[in-house]
Amino acid sequence: MAVVIAAGGLCLPAGIAGPGPAQAQQSGSDQQNQTAQPGETLAGPESSASDSSGPDFSGIAYSVTFNLTGGSDALKAVIQETSNLKALEQDPPAGPSGLVRRAQADMQRIQSALNAEAYYGGLIDIRVAGVPVGEERAVDAAAAGALRGPVPVTVTVEAGPQFVFGVITLADAATGAPPPPVPVDVTTLGIDPGTPALAQKVIAAQSALVDRMQDLGYPLAAVPQRQAIADHSNNTLDVTFFLSPGRQADIGPVTVEGASGVDPDFIVRQANVKPGTRYSRKEISRIRDEIASLGTFNSVRVVEGDAVSEDGQIPLIIEVDERKSRFVGIGASYSSTEGATLSGYWGHRNLFGRAEKLRVEGEISRLFSNAIDDLQYIAKATFEKPGIITPVDDLLIEARAFREVPEAYTSTGLGGQIAVRRHFSERLEGRIGLEVEHAETTDALGTNTYTLVGIPASLRYDSTDNKLDPSKGIRAYVQAEPFPEFLGSTVGMTVFEGGISGYHAIDPKKRWILAGRILTGTISGPGLAEIPADRRFYAGGGGTIRGYDYQGVSPRLPTGQIIGGKSLFVASAEARVKITDTIGVVPFVDAGGAFDSDMPQFDADEFKVGAGLGLRYYTAIGPIRFDVAVPLERGPWDPSVAFYVGLGQAF
Repeated sequence: MAVVIAAGGLCLPAGIAGPGPAQAQQSGSDQQNQTAQPGETLAGPESSASDSSGPDFSGIAYSVTFNLTGGSDALKAVIQETSNLKALEQDPPAGPSGLVRRAQADMQRIQSALNAEAYYGGLIDIRVAGVPVGEERAVDAAAAGALRGPVPVTVTVEAGPQFVFGVITLADAATGAPPPPVPVDVTTLGIDPGTPALAQKVIAAQSALVDRMQDLGYPLAAVPQRQAIADHSNNTLDVTFFLSPGRQADIGPVTVEGASGVDPDFIVRQANVKPGTRYSRKEISRIRDEIASLGTFNSVRVVEGDAVSEDGQIPLIIEVDERKSRFVGIGASYSSTEGATLSGYWGHRNLFGRAEKLRVEGEISRLFSNAIDDLQYIAKATFEKPGIITPVDDLLIEARAFREVPEAYTSTGLGGQIAVRRHFSERLEGRIGLEVEHAETTDALGTNTYTLVGIPASLRYDSTDNKLDPSKGIRAYVQAEPFPEFLGSTVGMTVFEGGISGYHAIDPKKRWILAGRILTGTISGPGLAEIPADRRFYAGGGGTIRGYDYQGVSPRLPTGQIIGGKSLFVASAEARVKITDTIGVVPFVDAGGAFDSDMPQFDADEFKVGAGLGLRYYTAIGPIRFDVAVPLERGPWDPSVAFYVGLGQAF
């Protein structure tokens, strides 16, 4: 027997199995189409006139028993979870008629659960005090049963065989006949013949069809109808989707709604829609991300117009919800080798009405582990103006005053930088600029007052899925900064740096993640003593090689004083394991060092290895990190153990 069911919208009908055996047990009462609600004890019909004479059945108690045959254990669990008789067993209805109505409503609820799991030929029999709920005498049986104690209710379900997908067909909604009006590969819909014909897969396939058509440039695509044929002779479900793609279109005029503080014309410009761009979901997503990246909005929606114009264009509306313009924040961190750090900032997200950002911040560190004159600080102001040349170019300006007092040196000075950043793609950006710094440094090699004028240029690539806790993708950067003497630098040199980190989730739930990182760098030009101490390379501490002091894995004088190096190499590996949704452990190993040669020397005394175990507490804003590490090659100046606390993963 085959039954044809036509459906529109996105919901499969409860009776997809058709008028076969599954419905034979449901006949006999017009009330069976009513749906019980959790608050049904307040409904009038449960205390109808039939209950007004005779005993008071207010709060009639009952006990429900399930007899389930066929299907999987998971199906049995779904059926019991679906049943209101089970869920509301401790909340008895007002009278016998309310109990019968609750049982009748369960017929449809359980049938829907069977259909959702592709059991379209199941049999359902619900009895109250031994009488089928579809019979009129069920109310009287419930009333009589209540006089003897809780009314027995039995739910018997024979699941029958699970149906599988048969033939999947795409057709034109206008003509009702195949082939479809647009080229769509039916094998990409996730409803392969022979697989369980789950209702949710049919719904997902219908949604996927709309996505496929939109990706082909049809913004108003729809699947207005589908037809399912349940064949009980071979337990298959044949499905036909009727496609209505509408007209293919390019993206047309763009308007903005919801903007008050931000210039709407600027938002349209930053959307960067080029004339003749074919409509696609990817392009809509790009526009949304471009506007969201301005950082001035709580939410961004891109809504298509209602119709394609005569010239083949679809208008877009960008709906935005602006954030508060001003913001403030404070932060703190601590490590046993570097002391405590306190920081704070104030900022403005929309300074002149075109998403210009101003941020003023300060940080003081090395607290509680050093004398007052050994504290270090930085005061910094940054300004960013998006779209300075084209929509993908940003102007960056920074001014800073600083004092650095690590173990290796003391540096006090002023500096600033101006740069242009270009977003080549969603993942790749580059920048070039001009940097000026004047400072005085004192270290084991002496005191040096210097001026540097450099031309920093860099490329950065980021394909990770999360800034603070990535589970896949890579991050990479390369940077070169020459400081030529003809621009005014007192030290002519070029600094090269680069790094790459990768992340891979072993399991689909991302509870086991492998992470690795490599950093390297070199300084060409002058000898080590001529390079300003704060521009040399250092390794050791929470950001590079855990288990050692900050800057502790670096060249030293025979007396133990750290002097830094001309080159750097650091490699790290971690296994990030989630024990629960909020708690994780991270075994890790770090290796490398800074070297006084132009290139890293892997056999030098400065090459060290540290290992340890970390604890992670996962929050909505990112993981809180606590790491314990030991040096595996402990020298005379190295600690026996080191502790690190911070927000976010180590890299």
